[in-house]
Order: sequence, then C-alpha cells, then structure tokens
Amino acid sequence: EQTMKIGSVAWGWTPTPEDLPQGDSLERITSEVASAGFDLVDYLSTYESLDLFYTPERCRLIREQAARTGLLVGGLVFQSDLWNDPDPAVQKKQLDYFARCAQTAVNLGAATISCIIPGPYGAKPNRRRSPSEKAAANLPADYSWTRDWALFTGMLGRACDLAAASRLRVAMECFPDSLCSTPHAMCKLLDDVRRPNLGIQLDAAHLMNQRIDIETAIFMLGGERIFNVHAKDSDGMTRDNLPAGSGLVDYTA
Repeated sequence: EQTMKIGSVAWGWTPTPEDLPQGDSLERITSEVASAGFDLVDYLSTYESLDLFYTPERCRLIREQAARTGLLVGGLVFQSDLWNDPDPAVQKKQLDYFARCAQTAVNLGAATISCIIPGPYGAKPNRRRSPSEKAAANLPADYSWTRDWALFTGMLGRACDLAAASRLRVAMECFPDSLCSTPHAMCKLLDDVRRPNLGIQLDAAHLMNQRIDIETAIFMLGGERIFNVHAKDSDGMTRDNLPAGSGLVDYTA
C-alpha cells in the first residue's frame, strides 16, 4: 500500500534568487521545512550549481542533516530546457550535465529527477502583461513540429536511460506554451518515449492557467504515470503560483 507524502520545494524557503551555487541556504532551511510538518524536501540544480555547489561532501552533509530532522529528499530538479536544441555540442552538454545531476541525486538520496519542458525551438514568444493582449510563439519560417518533437523525445529517452542506470525516475513538469502542456500531450509524450521510469510532475497551476480540468487530467494520466504533484493554485488569468485553495483549483474535487 502506497502512502502519500507531502513535501516542500527548497526554493520556497531560500533567498530570491536562490543563493546557489555559493550560498548555504539548503543547510539552513532543513530544520524549518521539517518543523512545518513536511515529509519531503526537493532541491534544485543548474549547470552552475552542479559545477560549484553539489560536491559529494556537500551532498552527504545535506542528506545527513535532512535525515536528522526526519526529512526525506524527494527529488532534484534539473533546471535546463535545452532538450530540443539541434546543435550536437549542446545535446552532448545537456546529457553530460543530466548524468551529473543523476549522480548528485544519488548522492543526496533523491528518488526522482524533475525536468522542465522546452518551448518550440527557435520561438520568440511575446510575454503578455494582461490576458487581453494578443500572444504568438513567433516560430521560425522553417520550423518543423515533427522534427522538433522527434529531437525532444529522442533526447529525453536517452536521459531516461541514464537515470535508469542509477534506479532514478524522471518526472516532467509541463508548462503552458511548452512542447507538452496539455494532458493529451503528456499522454503522447509517455507513449512516444516509452520508458518505465518516465512520468509526469503534475502542476495544478499550469493546468488551471490553460483552463484545463485537473480532475479529468488526473484520470487521463492515471496514478502510475503521475510521479508527483505541485499543489499550487492560480486565478486562471494573471496570478500564478498561489497557495493551494486561494485560486480557482477545486482541491476538494
């Protein structure tokens, strides 16, 4: 029987922007996260922090401190969206750093790597300041969705194989305006990549921002393919990342 565990992202407790790769906030916040009653804590990584912060010794200290407070390390975010860059040098760098992230996750005792999904390659979207402003992705004239999707899913499959070697899961957080923002696209992603260690990090606010019914999305994906959930809220128009229950998401349902 599986038990639901409630976690907190570390970057909700750290200075803004987070003081990695040189700061000490991850050590300082552990007891605060635990005292608030959470079971888990998730950490975030970037190319820079994987180079300069997450040494094996630092990972050991963070893991031991979390254990002393009763916290489990839930996941580690790989904060790079270069999955569909056609440059072979960029692809190699992405996979090399993903492999380093996987080793860091093992060192921290994390079970899951969470990843963000890119937008269409070459797009230059205009960011709306209000819901009434027109929006466009502004795709290049030679853009090919088929080529973009194949590159993205191919790279992701290779990353999942790297993660599987360390018995790690990969959870994809699907943002609005990305290559995979709706539950239908999430199902296609899982079917096309076909890796048992690939799943979805379901974000309630991202779905609400697109006016997508979250309850239906949960039934479409199923419990086995939803690895974790970001329990956030949104007003569906202008304000994102609100506390759960203070927006339009029906958490009771």
